Amino acid sequence: MNRQRAQEIEQATNEGVDRWLTRQTPIPPDTAPEETPNSGVLHGMPRRRLGQGIESAHVALPMAHQTVFTPGLAYTISRLFMWLWACFRFLGGNAFDSLIGRSTEARRAARLRRAFEAAGPSFVKLAQQLSLRADLLPYAYCVELGKLLDRAEPFPTDQAIKIIERSLGRSISTIFETFDPVPIGSASLACVFQAVLKSGERVAVKVRRPSVGVTLTADLRALDWILLFGEALTFIRPGSTRRLKQDLERILTVELNFRNEARFTDIFRRSSEAVDGEMTAPRIHFEYSTEEVMVSEFVSGVWMWEIMAAVDANDQASLDRLRELDIEPKTLARKLIRSAHRQLLESLFYHADPHPANIVVGRGNRLCIIDFGSIGRLSPRTRNSWRELHYHMARGDVERMVRCTINFSGSLPPVDIERIISSLETIYADWIYAMNSADAEWWERSTAQTMLRFFAVAREHGLPATMETIQFLRATLLYDTIIARLDRDINVAEEWQKYAKSAGKEARARMKKRIRKRRNGPTTADYLRFEQLADTFTQFLFNWQRQVEVPVVHYKNIVGKIAYAVSLLLRLVGVILIFVAIGGFVHVVANRLFNYSIPWTRMIEILTSIGWLQVGALVVGLLLIRRLVIRMSQPDTKPDVER
Repeated sequence: MNRQRAQEIEQATNEGVDRWLTRQTPIPPDTAPEETPNSGVLHGMPRRRLGQGIESAHVALPMAHQTVFTPGLAYTISRLFMWLWACFRFLGGNAFDSLIGRSTEARRAARLRRAFEAAGPSFVKLAQQLSLRADLLPYAYCVELGKLLDRAEPFPTDQAIKIIERSLGRSISTIFETFDPVPIGSASLACVFQAVLKSGERVAVKVRRPSVGVTLTADLRALDWILLFGEALTFIRPGSTRRLKQDLERILTVELNFRNEARFTDIFRRSSEAVDGEMTAPRIHFEYSTEEVMVSEFVSGVWMWEIMAAVDANDQASLDRLRELDIEPKTLARKLIRSAHRQLLESLFYHADPHPANIVVGRGNRLCIIDFGSIGRLSPRTRNSWRELHYHMARGDVERMVRCTINFSGSLPPVDIERIISSLETIYADWIYAMNSADAEWWERSTAQTMLRFFAVAREHGLPATMETIQFLRATLLYDTIIARLDRDINVAEEWQKYAKSAGKEARARMKKRIRKRRNGPTTADYLRFEQLADTFTQFLFNWQRQVEVPVVHYKNIVGKIAYAVSLLLRLVGVILIFVAIGGFVHVVANRLFNYSIPWTRMIEILTSIGWLQVGALVVGLLLIRRLVIRMSQPDTKPDVER
């Protein structure tokens, strides 16, 4: 039965029921029922006629869609061998050049770029970050790796057109007036084309590379195998790479959904222009944007990497052309540092991948940042720690800077906190001295060098880092490297004070506005906060009472170590007993069925005389001992950072 017929039947039924309930038919005297107390009240009443059936209230809502990439086993193995082949070609090529006397820095740098490019998108992303590390790599290497920022090998344009038409469900001739088949940018995850819409607006069309998601997933699986192998041989502390693998998966796959990137770009543009207008982002055409395609406003200007190259080489001709466009590198450095602070401490999120190929500079030092595939968010705790770090830095308080930095690690595992504090105090002292020195190099005054030394200490002592901290420090390193190369004399502490002064003025204006609202007394929201505060204070008293009743000495970690050692020993004994039981069973079966007694003593002598079995037993024993030593070498209790 179709829907219209069902509605007609339902309407006719309702009309019939209404007539039956409302009719006043007299009851014959001989059949009249016995009078009851409620007989004069019971009467039918008119009812509202339903306009629709109940089935029309059900609405099919679109469900959230998450793209899942599943590479095959063979493809993952092939990716692993591709990594090894790229590494072999790089090392082998360098060795051959040395033998024939043709080894130069330029040749090694170009070979490294080709190796990263051949290894796939994961290594291209790594190369993009290394291209900024002029304080780690020679300049020739940075120049070569910088070519992978937006000059990776493009994929065929006809594939891009098929992706666009499949994603948007229409021909490109119905969307664009003109579409340039030669990409203007080619990165590891996508290619960017320029086009003109039917409305006449010039736009940039970003198209995701075909099969890049499967390749990234295969790379992550291959890396997982390598890390598991390292943990099995105890080259890496067992269980220490679980968070690393999760974080890498998020970092490498979050950029694959262009729909999210379009949303982040639009939010950043509107919020930034509403606050200070020092940095903006392209306007998004959401009607032409999907998970694989994003159409945005075409932004024209000078790439940040062009300006950095002109400053590094002191190219006066290029610098003169920049002045004609009213672009001043030192002014850009100060704008960037203010924008970075505002993003980290005030905005809903921050751009987590601000490398030079993602920043366009327009006339009058107008900054426009693109590619919001990677964004980060800071918790209130991390924001407060970042403010506190700059406060102590401005006053040269090294010890408090160290303790503030340790807070970035969150909850600490059992670590040697005294050695960590001592190492970090040396690092921060060197940084403070460099910032106040007249002859220090730009990289000595940058936070990049300090943070890289901090990472080395963290790796040495097993200091953890959350995903939030990794993204945050990575973004600050990128911003700081650009800023320091644009203005080698910039003082980070002074710029922080300028930002804090400006932010303080804005906070004062907001506070005055709130006070004006309360001239006639607290607002209704204030009373709600008072109630929440009273509840929080009561909960604090209960928690304090529980803490007082808890014993001072905790044996959790010591008991955990003993339990680990006992469990390891029991597992070893269990394996031995299983082999003994199997041997006993075989001996009984052979004796009863075949009247044969197995010479176990002789067989054990033969087995123990085999060299490779001895080596295997020795390796297993050493691995077990090493696992036990690693667990026992950890401190017994969690240290108190605030001591």
